[in-house]
Amino acid sequence: MVSIEISGPLLLAAAVLGAAWIYRDAKRRAMDTADMWAVGFFVAFVLLPVLGGLAVFVFYLRNRNRRRGSPVTVPGA
Repeated sequence: MVSIEISGPLLLAAAVLGAAWIYRDAKRRAMDTADMWAVGFFVAFVLLPVLGGLAVFVFYLRNRNRRRGSPVTVPGA
């Protein structure tokens, strides 16, 4: 069986940094649920170290709003 052991301060730092990144990204994408994604990541990361956070992160990446690019003209087209 594989066991993942992370010290408490390192676990909390990684959880806070990941939650902050998800929150900022979701806010930039104008998602109303940015705070829920961040809290969900933090809780999952702490309850199921690394694997829970990774699962929420992958789910977030699949469900986040896609950015709409600005229209750019292509020269010579």
